[in-house]
Amino acid sequence: MKHKSSPPLILSLLTLVVVVSSCSRQSYQTAIAQQKPPLIVFVSARDGDYSIYSMKEDGSTVTRLSNPSGDCVLQQCFDTYPTACKNSIAFSSNRTGRFQIYTMSITGTSLVQLTDTPNADSDAPDYSHDCSSIVYTQAISYHRQLYITGTTGTITQVTNDDGSGACCGKFSPDDKSIAYIHDPFPGASPLPSSEAPMSIYTVAPDGSNRQWLCNTSDIVPPLTWSPDGKTIVFLTASPATGHLQVFSMPVDCSAPPRGLSNPDFDAFDPAFSPDGNYIAYVSTQYGNERIFLMNANGSNSFDITNDVHLNDQPTWQKGILLPAP
Repeated sequence: MKHKSSPPLILSLLTLVVVVSSCSRQSYQTAIAQQKPPLIVFVSARDGDYSIYSMKEDGSTVTRLSNPSGDCVLQQCFDTYPTACKNSIAFSSNRTGRFQIYTMSITGTSLVQLTDTPNADSDAPDYSHDCSSIVYTQAISYHRQLYITGTTGTITQVTNDDGSGACCGKFSPDDKSIAYIHDPFPGASPLPSSEAPMSIYTVAPDGSNRQWLCNTSDIVPPLTWSPDGKTIVFLTASPATGHLQVFSMPVDCSAPPRGLSNPDFDAFDPAFSPDGNYIAYVSTQYGNERIFLMNANGSNSFDITNDVHLNDQPTWQKGILLPAP
């Protein structure tokens, strides 16, 4: 039952809002106070196995969502690269032997298996922003291609790349394009002289309009789009230190890649917040893999997991709108 607030309480709340708005994280802090932010979904080994969790973007309210079988231990059974859209999570798990794509609710219930390929592994899913489709990577031996499945289980092949093929597709914000990494292996058909191994490509969901994204090579998955569709963030080795570093680059290639994370430590798994103001990523700054948050320009980086176990693969819920600041 709702009650009207007394004037002193209203005054206290207004004071809190004023304090919060002085921070660069105003919109999310306001949302957290109202209990309505998009959750960060991530993977952690904090309970002894490798499972999916959710948390608020300040690292609070950590909730375990997936529950592998009792004989499942770290490196024997684990869920990988979850993607969340509204009230659903898609993920890959080898709980039945081969990696397959599953969905479950944001509360960890209603488990559904979408793929069943006894001769192939399926992983690295990504929801479209309208929550109607999931792009994922299917691998037979070392050869990988992108596929799309609807939530009803209809499956279509998107790419037909040579070499090791295609990996780790991500829908653009308008769902009209998928960015992915092309991974040739020695002996594959030669690339055009202007293109380099492990480059970023874009392709339409129907497999048409495949294009190379300039100035990219030796990219390490995964990558992520900014919510306005103008920037792609990815991982590659820092020229200065050799550590994996988060870089950003305009999709139109109007500027060279720019390093965002600390080059003195390895970084992994970048993910844009829904408003485009922040990037969640994984860093080895404290020895183990922890999830950090930084401003989209790379400033003000801080640890939000504060946990000595492995924590990685963060992603925000798509399709969840923040309340007005």
